[in-house]
Amino acid sequence: MKCSRRQFVTGSGLAAASGAWTAVHSWAGGELPSGREMDFATVLSRAGVWDAAQEIGLDAEKIFRPLAQRTNHPYRLYRWSVSYTETGGPLIQALPPEEEMGWMPWEEWLTLEGKPVRRAMVLYPVQEMTRRVPRWWCLEKDHDLTPRRAAPPQTLEALFRRDRVFEAAGVVGFDAGKTLLAPLSPQAQQIYLGMRWSIAPHRLAADLPVIQCLPPADKRREWPWETWYTDGKTPLIHHVHLTVPNNRTEPKSWYERDGAPQRPAELFGARWFWYNDLNMAPALAKT
Repeated sequence: MKCSRRQFVTGSGLAAASGAWTAVHSWAGGELPSGREMDFATVLSRAGVWDAAQEIGLDAEKIFRPLAQRTNHPYRLYRWSVSYTETGGPLIQALPPEEEMGWMPWEEWLTLEGKPVRRAMVLYPVQEMTRRVPRWWCLEKDHDLTPRRAAPPQTLEALFRRDRVFEAAGVVGFDAGKTLLAPLSPQAQQIYLGMRWSIAPHRLAADLPVIQCLPPADKRREWPWETWYTDGKTPLIHHVHLTVPNNRTEPKSWYERDGAPQRPAELFGARWFWYNDLNMAPALAKT
């Protein structure tokens, strides 16, 4: 179910999303779980998600608790808060990492016309401007209340569709299907499905999106971090970054420190060596 043209969020909505992190709320089903699960459950609890879910009419055990039980989803990187709609009802919000805001959907759960609804808001590609300022627009509005990125995709193409890689590639100026998917062997498909794909604008990429695949921490020595982007001059650039240098990497390396702007957190704490790959296919395509 697509959003109507009225479902826009203005700057005041973004300010409201800075949210309620101070009040501590109770777990909807009783005692908090223990161990690793407790950490993320506590984040949701302190944000007020469980109480707000009950007021909206959401089954928090079904919709949100799996996010606390599993780690193979990106919502642990999100900022969770509870705010209010224009009519005063509770509004649960899940905001993607700061560097991905605008491309990766900002998700909301609220009551519309007496029924709970999930909607996903994006900023890019820009669809509407107010006084030269781009406005958030509704990518989807659905009575399927499951978080958009909760279920692990079964194929890399499904991941690309879910995480808007095709749209971002179109803005950069290339076909992600032909450039990124078609060259992959079946084994390489599984490797790249095991990475986190991120879309984030960067000032060195003419403020256009940078498409990147990020290896999990335990695979940094085996799998590369790769980026595809344009600097506004060269149509498409493909950089391959490694934690172990080889005969293709540049002599210089760099160490990405915590908090570097417009960088995903997976890069922090490692020394990276890189090379410019004139072949635009993923580096492990023939694996």
